Amino acid sequence: MAIPRTNAYSGPTLFSYGFRPFFLFGAFYAGLTILLWVPFYFGEIELPISMGIADWHMHETLFGFVPAVIAGFLLTAVPNWTGRLPVNGTALIALVLAWALGRVVTNISALMPLWSVVALNLLFPTLFAAAVCREILAGKNWRNLKVLVMFGLLVMAQIWFYVAWANGFSTRPAAYLALSVVLMLIMLIGGRIVPSFTRNYLVKRQSETLPHPFGGFDKITVLSSAVILLGFVLQSTGLFNWPIFFAFGFMLLAGLHLVRLMRWHPELIWRDGLLLVLHTGYAFVPIGFSLMALSFLDDGLVPIVAAIHALSTGAVGLMVIGVMSRATLGHTGHPLVATRGTLILFAAILLASILRILAAFDSDASVMLMRGSHLFWVIGFWGFVALYGGKLMRPRAQPKR
Repeated sequence: MAIPRTNAYSGPTLFSYGFRPFFLFGAFYAGLTILLWVPFYFGEIELPISMGIADWHMHETLFGFVPAVIAGFLLTAVPNWTGRLPVNGTALIALVLAWALGRVVTNISALMPLWSVVALNLLFPTLFAAAVCREILAGKNWRNLKVLVMFGLLVMAQIWFYVAWANGFSTRPAAYLALSVVLMLIMLIGGRIVPSFTRNYLVKRQSETLPHPFGGFDKITVLSSAVILLGFVLQSTGLFNWPIFFAFGFMLLAGLHLVRLMRWHPELIWRDGLLLVLHTGYAFVPIGFSLMALSFLDDGLVPIVAAIHALSTGAVGLMVIGVMSRATLGHTGHPLVATRGTLILFAAILLASILRILAAFDSDASVMLMRGSHLFWVIGFWGFVALYGGKLMRPRAQPKR
């Protein structure tokens, strides 16, 4: 692994490294959108937006909150990969402002021409992709170009979303593509860092049982996931309808990912909250795929929305809160220990995931369950802002002597 060089940065600490502003503002926006979503969905408030309620929810989650977290992670990881200087100062501020501008125009889209809303939303992913591509190419770090390719697919999904929105078509296939890309990033990046962190933990405790490193089984699992998820996206466009194929395919994926998780030995790390949340988050991948398989067998028995929220609220939500917490502690010089407050954040996102899945099954109690889910989601991400905001805005803590 390359060792990043450092420059004499003298500006605000918040803009000294990519994870600082993007984790802070991304977590705040994750809570804000859901806080608005509940009364917006139930017609209790109105927003000056030109897209449908469900479209707005999908857009601001998949193309608003999630890309901010991805940006924070990659802008911090790329210097480690390449040994080059981190993007900070004016360049980082420009990226943050471009992201924030996209959020503002989306939420007042009814007051602006459609083309301007689209153009200003695509400004951030374009600038971010250019910045990361420049760093990877300049550092000749070819092996990590695949991460940039995945981000490019996320941008393609965003463009597809706008084309469908502008022409009155369903935006759901584009949203499914975006979710699939995010899940693939979890499989690729999470599939590297979770066993790596687990190995470090177990080695320190002199355990003879260690997680399996990334190998042939992982490649088969990830490749199979890519094929089935691509087919699912195409199926959602009405291109073909093969319910038995997808029922079998998603059940196969559920089994593969469950085996993959068990190869990391989650039963040995339950005392470490920072590891437990990552293992739990990944567990929602086979859970979501199992629900997806059952939804293709019988739509009435298992609504597809239950599977989608197991994968989004569960897998994405828990992996995001876990990675943000661990990365913030590590990069700001604090011990890698989940305090009681941090454990409450993790528990809140877990409860949000469970309640949101249950809401899809019980129409009578769905309103209460949805409100409870969204409340816990806000507690989780705004709790992150409260607990970690100071660490993100202050200089790196010096080790105690």
